Amino acid sequence: MIGAGFVLLSIALFSGLLFLKDVFAQHLLHKIVLSFIAWGVFGVLLWGRWRFGWRGRTAIRWTLSGFTFLVLAYFGSKLVLELILQRH
Repeated sequence: MIGAGFVLLSIALFSGLLFLKDVFAQHLLHKIVLSFIAWGVFGVLLWGRWRFGWRGRTAIRWTLSGFTFLVLAYFGSKLVLELILQRH
C-alpha cells in the first residue's frame, strides 16, 4: 500500500509541477516543500524496508512521519493563507 501511495504521490507531485507557473505568486511554496519532504520520507521508508527489512515500530514511525507532513502540507497551507496572511 505504501508503494502504491508513493507512486501516486510521485505522479501527483511531478504532474503538478508541470502546471505550476509561479510558486511565489500562487503562495504554494510551503505546500510544495512539505509535500516533497513527505515524498522523501516515504521514499526512505520504502528503501529501508527493502535494504534493512524495516518492519513494526520503525516502519510505523516513518509512515506516520510522512503522513504528518502531508497533513501539514494540506491543512498548513490553509492555516498560512487564511489565518497568517489574511487571504481568503
